[in-house]
Amino acid sequence: MRTNDGDAGGGLRSVQNALHIINFLQERHGATPTDIVEALGLARSTVHRLLTTLEAEGYVERDRVQRKYRTGRVLVALGIEAAGGFDVRRRAHQYLSKLSEATGETAHLFILEGANARVIDSAEGRLPVRVAPETGQLVPAHTSAAGKALLAALSNQELHERFPRGLPKLTATTLSGLQNLEDEIEMIRSRGFAVNRGEFNRDVAGIAVPVLHPGRLLVTSLALAIPVERFREERISGLVVELRKQARLLADSII
Repeated sequence: MRTNDGDAGGGLRSVQNALHIINFLQERHGATPTDIVEALGLARSTVHRLLTTLEAEGYVERDRVQRKYRTGRVLVALGIEAAGGFDVRRRAHQYLSKLSEATGETAHLFILEGANARVIDSAEGRLPVRVAPETGQLVPAHTSAAGKALLAALSNQELHERFPRGLPKLTATTLSGLQNLEDEIEMIRSRGFAVNRGEFNRDVAGIAVPVLHPGRLLVTSLALAIPVERFREERISGLVVELRKQARLLADSII
């Protein structure tokens, strides 16, 4: 697919080019600016300008792991409403609310996208210093409890395929090196839950469990985001009980 990069049409041409870029990113599940230039025949300056605008508005975002642009939280939120993901989110919200009520912490629902985890719904906690990422927010999967719970369903070969450039380090506690990730994933598989101690944001901890459809098919993950000062070891077992309870109820509700 090639586009006309001329001046004819002015603003209309810019809108068309922006839509071509969005469609290309959706088809390719992410691409570099060079990929876009070569595939669409646009000037590099045009691609840079449009990507900057689309990113600022939430229609595209940069993938920190794979160093590509992907469709952003606005389009993801619209897609969730229009596609099957909405059904999961609709079914899950009551369980997110119950989880938040039982623990006082902010609860989130995540799906896996490549090397990242995406928030598709949340329920705000009642305790002070609430942590509430926006619906559609994308985080590197290895830096979040929810992402690691989702990665635990993959084989080690699939892990390597999703992180061809290794693991970007965002904080002092972020996992570094695929071997360290494999070791932690093995522990997650064994105990059935994942933990994040300030690995994406140094002030935020998290704990998550996978939501498994009958037959052990991974659907999504439920997570709690907790300020690090409130994330104490003695709380973990109780939080896991509540997470597993709501994850099981959600899984049972999915036909």
